Amino acid sequence: MQPVRIPQISPISLISLLYAVSLYIFYRQGFISGLTFTGVAAIVVAVVVLFYCVFRFGWNQRFHEPSLMLPQLVASLLIMLGVAYVERSTQIALVPFMLIAFSFGIFRLSTASLILLSLGCLGAYLGIIVVRAQVEAHDFGFRADLAQWFVLALTLPGMIIVGKQIQNMRQLLRATRYQLEHYEEKSVRDELTGLYNRRQLQAELEQAKLHADGNGIPFTICLIDIDRFKEINDNNGHLVGDTILKEFARVARESIRDTDILGRYGGDEFMQILPDTDVKGAVMHAERLRVYAHFLDFQKILAQKHISLSIGVAQYRPGEKITDLISRADSALYQAKQLGRNRVEWIND
Repeated sequence: MQPVRIPQISPISLISLLYAVSLYIFYRQGFISGLTFTGVAAIVVAVVVLFYCVFRFGWNQRFHEPSLMLPQLVASLLIMLGVAYVERSTQIALVPFMLIAFSFGIFRLSTASLILLSLGCLGAYLGIIVVRAQVEAHDFGFRADLAQWFVLALTLPGMIIVGKQIQNMRQLLRATRYQLEHYEEKSVRDELTGLYNRRQLQAELEQAKLHADGNGIPFTICLIDIDRFKEINDNNGHLVGDTILKEFARVARESIRDTDILGRYGGDEFMQILPDTDVKGAVMHAERLRVYAHFLDFQKILAQKHISLSIGVAQYRPGEKITDLISRADSALYQAKQLGRNRVEWIND
């Protein structure tokens, strides 16, 4: 799989920038000083530029977790908590921005990391409230801050739990999709050789027929039979027969064009569908495959050391039934066997 490209401006950095924009509104309304806003904005820009450079030059790839979600999240939360300590009026923006920041970490960080990070944030926020209460001695303000802390303490764990459930559902969906793709692949493949099975070959033939009838482009099929395969099975056992089938399938798959379709039609019989190919071109391909198969070395498992192929070739006639096309190829295959096997025969149009 190709590695996922990490965005150069991460969502966490974007949240920090939006938080700085919200502080500008506080500043314009007279809730915080210009010095505070300028200092925080400079820190936010510096942090964003720092992470931008890290991603831009690929330094993040040196770390175990290239997204650097934890350090980005920690930096963003420290900025928010620091501002909340310096300017009490900004606490109204602390909770929503903190929750938004955590929402991005839920799908990247482990549950243990999220718990520790949330405990650290809750502890730091509570410490800010207690320290400020001792300095300012405002009972009503302390109780209001404490109520806001309780809201965050209840909301944050619930958000983490829901996020993890969503993450588990996503993992389950990915696993289910993989299984469906796997089963779909198995439904069209022959288990022994890995080639298309007979049902899929029928579907491919119908598609080729539609294409040929609609565009006037010819296609041809080859029925391929391993000569005296029943004798090989009877004399050497089915394991030897299976080995021969798998090895032939491998060579045949490697020798055909990317556009050709190859499948196991049944037993020791295979079918090759050659799009945009007339009977002359198909015979050339069939002869090449016959030669490749002949040079397979089975001396360790077969007395005769080699196998041979009989191949019947037939070109599709516009408008004919698929069964008629297969019947003509089968007749050509029978003719090849009658003429001594190890040869290619075809039915002329």
